[in-house]
Amino acid sequence: MTITALRQLLDEELPDVPRHPAPRIPHIAARKRKPMQQQSPVPAPRGPQQPPPAGTAAPSVGKLLAWAEAHETRFVARKGEQARALLRELRGLYAEAEELAQADAEEQRLVQQLEAIRARKDRLRPRRKTSAPGYDQAVVRVWAREHGHRVSDRGSIPASVVEAWRAAQAGGAQ
Repeated sequence: MTITALRQLLDEELPDVPRHPAPRIPHIAARKRKPMQQQSPVPAPRGPQQPPPAGTAAPSVGKLLAWAEAHETRFVARKGEQARALLRELRGLYAEAEELAQADAEEQRLVQQLEAIRARKDRLRPRRKTSAPGYDQAVVRVWAREHGHRVSDRGSIPASVVEAWRAAQAGGAQ
């Protein structure tokens, strides 16, 4: 049975169900067929290009599978069992693909919610000072050491030292 034939069977049985664009169908090795020894109630299959005669409707998938599984020829019955197993597997794969699509959609929704929450937290969080102190720290450190103040090589300069430096600058500028 070809993939096209399986898809046609699915479309006949469940025409309203949307199909996944590329279901994974396992490869089944082709076996040599033995010619049927008896007359079948169904005529021999026509070639894939030849449509059924006008006015005759193809049997539904369920009816076709039931006929195949009840057929007295072991080959036909086995093909019916294989087709039913493949349809069951295809339905499972389709269900998994649908569940994955739903999980992807839920993930997108949650990511958007998380972004909105983070933006709200950023608006509510107090702002830190990020601006420069308004003076050259290296110049203030040199001045402080020359005038007997103790300052570290790194970090913030005590406010009292900065005030003394500013007062000295203001007094020297006048």
